[in-house]
Amino acid sequence: MKAGKYILKYNLVFVFFIIILLPVTNDFFEIVKFERKSENRTFRDSLEIDINHLDRFPVECDEFVNDNFSFRRPLLDFYHNMEFYSFKVSPHPNKTIIGDDGWYFKAGEEMDMFEGKVTFSKRDLKLFVREWEYRKNYLDSLNIKYYWIIAPIKQRIYPEYLPLSIRLSSQNKTFITDQLKNALQSEFPDLIIDPTPELISAKNTKKVYYQLDNHWNLQAGYLVSELLLSRIKKDFPDSELGEIPRYKWRDSIIHNGFHYHVLGIEELSEAVTYPVIENESAKNFKKYGFKAPETFPYKWGYEERFINRKIKKGLRILFIRDSFGKQLIPFIKEPFKESIFIFDNWKYNLNKSIIEKTKPDIVVFLSLETHIDNIIIGK
Repeated sequence: MKAGKYILKYNLVFVFFIIILLPVTNDFFEIVKFERKSENRTFRDSLEIDINHLDRFPVECDEFVNDNFSFRRPLLDFYHNMEFYSFKVSPHPNKTIIGDDGWYFKAGEEMDMFEGKVTFSKRDLKLFVREWEYRKNYLDSLNIKYYWIIAPIKQRIYPEYLPLSIRLSSQNKTFITDQLKNALQSEFPDLIIDPTPELISAKNTKKVYYQLDNHWNLQAGYLVSELLLSRIKKDFPDSELGEIPRYKWRDSIIHNGFHYHVLGIEELSEAVTYPVIENESAKNFKKYGFKAPETFPYKWGYEERFINRKIKKGLRILFIRDSFGKQLIPFIKEPFKESIFIFDNWKYNLNKSIIEKTKPDIVVFLSLETHIDNIIIGK
């Protein structure tokens, strides 16, 4: 009996040391390599010691070890699959909420907004009015027409797929876009383009947001582009404005999106449609070379410029956009003589230097609901 306890005791110690040493041994000899899976974030792949900022080192070291742990991939896969398939819950409920019928939604700020926990104060609304008065005076002085497209969060378009408890808690809540429209209506009646009603109507016949992501899709991009162009045609009745060319929509299956990477389940997929462009006229053109902010993570996508040489006396349009603007680019670039798209780090600034360099006829600000308060931050 004592011998059995003795063997068990030391066997457990031996197993413990094996578990501790196995990842280190694997890292050193590279016995098994595991491909790193995207987690929709930037990994820490290096570690430096700054003698002047040693207080940062423990946190940075912890991040480095966590991101480069030898068996990180298989252990995460096991955890994600166990949570998702066995317990039917999100492995990361602070990031992703599992809805019905294969629909997934962002947690955190988007869900707080949907449940009415995020609203603007009277002071905030006054700051918005003051900011748009300033922008109006500047843009009017240059004879530039301007619009503000506000992209609704996915929860507002597809609430029927949310968990019942969330739907019930959101009933009769005020949304910040409605607050803004009410506050700006008298002085800026034509400023905001809110495509929410059209998106809700369109979802009866087509999917307008990705199931595995929080963005609207190319079908929504086409719809919003048409909304914008209809407004521009009314405001520029005598201008040479092209049409959105005919598109053939093709079906495809994708394994991608914010929630796909957060959940870490490789089998997840969704059906999407994308446009095949016929007789594309607007071509990528040499960029002006505007410098992206140092903190902007997608510097390669900061500026995009297109020229349509078939339009001789057309309009120039400038978009100050976020990632939702990407879905409009295939359609918006075609009707204009020149189109410029600036992804300005979710700030939606006036960007005077860019305006004065590009000399557009139209400036469009396009922002997601959750980020529109960036316009008044610091004001």
